Amino acid sequence: MTSGGNFPLQSYVMIVNMRCIGLLLCFALLLPAQLQMNLQQLADFVRSELALRRHSDKQIAAAIKKLTLTERLTDKAIIDLQAQGAGPKTVEALQALRDETASIKSPTHDVTSSPATAPDQGIPAGSPTATLSVKAPPIPPPDSIRQSQIRDAMTHYAMNYTANLPNFVCVQVTRQYVDPNGGTDYRSIGTILARVSYNEGQEQYKVYSQYGHLVDTDMQSLRAGGATSTGEFGSLMREIFEPKSDAEFGWDHWGTLRGRRMAVFNYFIDSGHSNWSITYDGSSSEGQRIITAYRGLIYADPQTGEIARIKFVAVGIPKEFPVQEASEILDYDLTEIGSQKYVCPLIAQLWMRAGRESTHNEIEFRAYRKFGTESSITYDMEQAAKPLPPSKTQEQPAAAEPKPAPQPTPTQSSPWVLPKAPPPPPR
Repeated sequence: MTSGGNFPLQSYVMIVNMRCIGLLLCFALLLPAQLQMNLQQLADFVRSELALRRHSDKQIAAAIKKLTLTERLTDKAIIDLQAQGAGPKTVEALQALRDETASIKSPTHDVTSSPATAPDQGIPAGSPTATLSVKAPPIPPPDSIRQSQIRDAMTHYAMNYTANLPNFVCVQVTRQYVDPNGGTDYRSIGTILARVSYNEGQEQYKVYSQYGHLVDTDMQSLRAGGATSTGEFGSLMREIFEPKSDAEFGWDHWGTLRGRRMAVFNYFIDSGHSNWSITYDGSSSEGQRIITAYRGLIYADPQTGEIARIKFVAVGIPKEFPVQEASEILDYDLTEIGSQKYVCPLIAQLWMRAGRESTHNEIEFRAYRKFGTESSITYDMEQAAKPLPPSKTQEQPAAAEPKPAPQPTPTQSSPWVLPKAPPPPPR
């Protein structure tokens, strides 16, 4: 079904948490009068189109020209959207809107929040003051050729990632939180400890502690609140880059993660090519499972393609399915196994909302050991309660050009061999 000969309705029905922007836009294309939007709605629309990549730059620009804004469109918002992939015609249409809205009120808060730029700063009321500050200019996106080179390096890395992993065991620490009212006022419901073994490409999970009590079961048999996740040791990463996934990629922004410069790309995989599943096993219903489309972000080293973070967001969940929202952020970092360092899962964070209940799980991977004679793990329960510091999990803005990575010497191994990957710069 199409509206106005330009935009398929289903493209917008699939967007999660976009405040009915797609439906409003379809009305905009049907009606001769211009549709009013605030700046938040405009930014949500442009970002959703860039993520789905269903329409051309010209089509997006044509839709924008039919809109009337109720707030002033700032130069910062245009720069942010351009850095996140908006094409030249879309930018031109946004600039026209900026000129049309120059005399109306500014938005009450920053709605684009790009790491590349800082929020607009007004002149505060009160006594006059003078301050002096130096702000680094935003980093422009790489050109299309460089973007293609980085994506190729990411693909090569992801497709060869598991081949470079050794057989190992580790401890999975899962901290579960819940808000029975569906918001973000989470309370802890306990911690689960599991022994994870990775042997010849196969993952096995054995739960040995639940909420402070010793148990002996697997993840599938565990009856507990909250969400669970598997596939962190390679399969989640690989499936994004598999040719059969037919993923669509776009530039998003430069960022800094754990002290390292990261090239950040957005991606989208439709439900027909997806393997990302959501399973719901309620206490009063039979288990239900769906395969859903998903989108997200990928953080990678621009020189080697090493992937440090992947974000997953479910798209187009059927209304009749008990889970309405699902997302996950998965971080990788160097860890020592035996006498060598490997890039392994560091932490996964899951969010789900089912009915009026929302859950948040923090899953950390610790105490990596070689599989075999060193497989026995003893773990300090008090240590399990201590989460990772923010410096390990929070992204920082990128404010300067990245330094080129050192080139390998003839005696060094291939940069794709994970045990020889360069460590992060000293903090």
